Amino acid sequence: MKKQTIFFGVLLVGFGTFFLLSELHLSIATKLYTWPMLLILIGIALFAQSRVSQEHSNLLASYILITLGFHFYVSDLFPFWPTHTSMVIFMIALSFLLSARKIKTGLFQGMMLLAIAIFMMFSKRFEIFLPAVEDGVNYFKTFWPILFLLIGLYLLFFKRK
Repeated sequence: MKKQTIFFGVLLVGFGTFFLLSELHLSIATKLYTWPMLLILIGIALFAQSRVSQEHSNLLASYILITLGFHFYVSDLFPFWPTHTSMVIFMIALSFLLSARKIKTGLFQGMMLLAIAIFMMFSKRFEIFLPAVEDGVNYFKTFWPILFLLIGLYLLFFKRK
């Protein structure tokens, strides 16, 4: 039962600090009082519970919340931070790769998501260097979600063990 209280204890301490800074009208509170910081706080609480209880089932979720919260927080703070949609996939790929060290699964998924994110980030540059196959690239760019859909359906219905 003590392992269950770690999550709520860390979460309540984080929320208490979060809202106390807001109520005290400190200058640092205006930069911290954002919804991405709430994602980070929930991720830290999940991470703390996962580490203390030695049960790593919530480790991936904690990394996803922390990295996505970090991305959205930093993208609002710094204008040079990339805001492309592929950054969300990149952060999830990073989460899979970080959690794969501990839970010994998810390395392949992390590598695939990383490759997809890199392809999405630099797809405009690929078009510049490949003018001869520009039509093929444009065709693929239009219908690439169908590839994801087909692979997902295959994994769901035909690749069962």
